[in-house]
Amino acid sequence: MRKMRYPFIILLLFGFGISLIKAQTASTSDNLVAQPVPQRTVSFNLSEPGISTPIIWGLDLAWLSRENIQRGIAFMGAELVDVIRSSFTPTAPLVDGKLQTTELSRLNQRLNIINLLDSHTKVVLNCDHPSVDPWFSGNAANWAELIDVTAKHHEDKGRTVVSVSPFNEPDYGWGQGSVTDFYNIAGELKKNPRFDNIRICGGNTLNTDQALNWYNQLKSRLDEGNTHQLAGSFDNYANFHKTVRANGHHATNDELHNVMEAMVGVEYGMQTGIWWGTAEYARGEFVKASHGTRLGYAEHRPNWTAASVYRAPDGKVQAFGGTSERQAVTTTYRFVSKDRDVFYDGNGPQREYTLVMPGGTGYQNGQTNAEKVVSITWGDDIQPVINGRYVVVNRNSGMVMEVENGSSTAGANVRQNDNAGATYQQWNVTPVDSRIGGDFSYFTFTAVNSGLSLDILNWSLSNGGNIIAWSDAKGGNQQFYLEYAEDGWFYIRSRHSSHCIEVVKSSTTRGANIQQGTKTGGTNQQWRFLPVGTTIEFNPPSAANDLVATANTVSVQLDWSASPETDVSGYTIFRSESAEGSYNTIARNVKSTSFVDNTVIAGIPYFYKIKAIDNALNRSDYSNEVSATATGDKSLVAHLPFDGSAKDSTIHLNHSASSGNVSFVNGKVGTKAISLNSVNGFVQLPAYTANHQEMSIAMWVYWRGGSAWQRLFDFGNGESEYMFLTPRSGDGKLRFAIKNGSEEQQLNATSALPISKWSHVSVTLGTDGAHMYVNGVLVAESSDINIRPIDFKPILNYIGRSQFSDPLLYGYVDDFRIYNYALTASEVTQLSENLSSIEDTRTVKESILSVWPVPANDVLHVNYSATNNNSTTTLNLYTMDGRLVMSKNLEYPYDTEFNVSAMSAGIYILKLVNGEETVMKKVLIRHD
Repeated sequence: MRKMRYPFIILLLFGFGISLIKAQTASTSDNLVAQPVPQRTVSFNLSEPGISTPIIWGLDLAWLSRENIQRGIAFMGAELVDVIRSSFTPTAPLVDGKLQTTELSRLNQRLNIINLLDSHTKVVLNCDHPSVDPWFSGNAANWAELIDVTAKHHEDKGRTVVSVSPFNEPDYGWGQGSVTDFYNIAGELKKNPRFDNIRICGGNTLNTDQALNWYNQLKSRLDEGNTHQLAGSFDNYANFHKTVRANGHHATNDELHNVMEAMVGVEYGMQTGIWWGTAEYARGEFVKASHGTRLGYAEHRPNWTAASVYRAPDGKVQAFGGTSERQAVTTTYRFVSKDRDVFYDGNGPQREYTLVMPGGTGYQNGQTNAEKVVSITWGDDIQPVINGRYVVVNRNSGMVMEVENGSSTAGANVRQNDNAGATYQQWNVTPVDSRIGGDFSYFTFTAVNSGLSLDILNWSLSNGGNIIAWSDAKGGNQQFYLEYAEDGWFYIRSRHSSHCIEVVKSSTTRGANIQQGTKTGGTNQQWRFLPVGTTIEFNPPSAANDLVATANTVSVQLDWSASPETDVSGYTIFRSESAEGSYNTIARNVKSTSFVDNTVIAGIPYFYKIKAIDNALNRSDYSNEVSATATGDKSLVAHLPFDGSAKDSTIHLNHSASSGNVSFVNGKVGTKAISLNSVNGFVQLPAYTANHQEMSIAMWVYWRGGSAWQRLFDFGNGESEYMFLTPRSGDGKLRFAIKNGSEEQQLNATSALPISKWSHVSVTLGTDGAHMYVNGVLVAESSDINIRPIDFKPILNYIGRSQFSDPLLYGYVDDFRIYNYALTASEVTQLSENLSSIEDTRTVKESILSVWPVPANDVLHVNYSATNNNSTTTLNLYTMDGRLVMSKNLEYPYDTEFNVSAMSAGIYILKLVNGEETVMKKVLIRHD
């Protein structure tokens, strides 16, 4: 007996006026990249006010370095240096109550450096002890007198002393004395009226495991608790700050070696933080941001790492990552924007950004003291992503940066000149390696002709410091951070000095010198990075003024005409939720003239404009404004056939992305299915795919067994907001679960999903509750499940991966579908039998479009059952990328056929259009 062949037909009814997806139509999902599984996640919500955690910030002068203070001021801003740590030195006895010559000279050196700071900057004193003279050993009164004399010298110079620490890192020794000595010194200070309003600080330990030991023995004579983080456990570092605050004392770390220590300190109560050495870019930005509000935080205690997101008082939003200087283990952090798409250092628009913070293999073994800051932006002017080979163009002159005379000799001067296309005018601009040492928020510039690096001559901190090309040693004077100005222009700022690279005296002369200078905002300090070969000009292309918006059920399609200019490199798409409102960038570098926005919510009107961008980054004016509102009608939201890719075959173009070692095998439906290996393979779906009040998810699965809690799908925002389907739960059953912060709601089958065979699995969420089907048979239902995806708007959406640290899926997945309504039992049965004629959107008029046989081999028969009307009825057959391959006009009784014998096998779209309705079907052509 011949086996029956079931037709593979999908009925797609789109309503009136829906334009066909054009060839190469772009969408907001085109650039989706599946993010790796992180160890920690920092979620943040830009619409929330955040947490205010103001900190007193300072710089350190115990390390006696004028340059460190100059650099710290440059990166923090003098107005934000609240305190400076100065020192007393017990290296020689006092004589008649006075410092001896060497000690006084060292103190005056410190006082002169402190004069670099504003008068508001206060002083904290600690012990600088290259040696301890016997005059002080065991003599609390002498030690206290030294502190008193030193404090008076600072006060006589107009400075306010707010805190003194009798010992520094006494747990490490250094010859200062015991806990008893410290206690006795604190007692002597308490007798002195000078210290009535000056905090006595202890125990100032190196090792966090010793911090509470010292503090608890001293606390009756202390006003302030202090520890460093150079050894010990994370738990004890956190507990120390909490304990000090609980005692009503001031909590301090006066030797912050990394932004990680600052972030953790803030979390557990630290009130004063002083940077050891100096502050560079990440530290300076963290100081500024901390005066605003914190939007998110995460830590990895065993790995000694942390990350956070802050909004500064000026509205700037930044992500920070940091590691312990001596104890960190490499950690992956994921930053997740919960309420909108954003750009991370220009990458996007996207919800997620992954930051790998490198650590070592043991205490002081392979450690890099890594820290980083990432800009989080949105709006209509987004910085380009920089990483490649460029000509670097000055905004003031229009000339390019070059190595003088094309020299390849170390020390060659750098200047500006007309672009000649020479390799000595071309620069490889690349992010530094994350293990460069310390902050890795920087870039290096190396000349293409020689490999020499852009360099600040003699490590200058001065205005006018010359820029040269030097052997690429990755020194701090050869690293730069890029601060976005506007319209594709950047400030190039030095890691060493924070100064901007500029053309001297705003010159427009060929050969004018390039130097560094304090940021002024001048155009001579602004630069564009243009691809090699670009014609340098500043005439924007003409605007498109024929933009058209068409509403789909859960997306909006935009169409426009190509720009007449030949150098247009692409288009930027902008969207607003009000007419002529504030526009945000939702896509960049769009190469086509058709675009689908699948990030909309049905029922909300959206307004759109576009701009053309040329190769020199000049932007046209806005196009005309158009508006559309997705209807929200019943629709197949996403369909992933997995026939060789993770692309969506619906008009909404909800393209997904695979991660890891995935492959494709013979499928259940169509030609292929995706194979997930349980090691590193999964599929990530776009952030907006599941934002629906009602929903159905259907898929074919060939589960190959393995551990419990694998995921067929898992849509959510983390471990408190999710909906998932697991082939086998901990109690051995197929389970669907959904949670929105409170109690989890479940559907449980009576057994696990079968192993090593194809099964069709569906879950529906509708007004009557939730239903779960296997091979078209209802296996669980509940009217008590009332949580819906729209309640928590899942953005981390996976096939084969969990929100938790559960195993990845081991098996094959095919024909994955998402609907924005609850399928009926009959429709689920049809899907499970490969009879996929499911109505996705209501037509205006009830009609039947019959197509057979499917799959078709030689001839495709078509019958359209409708009453006669006076309008022309046209039948078109398109490829999936929108190319028209056949077309016919039908006359009543609307019966025809297509000869498809010469057509390639695959999926096609059959579209019928007349004056009353539009009907579309997907058909499969397969040649046996």
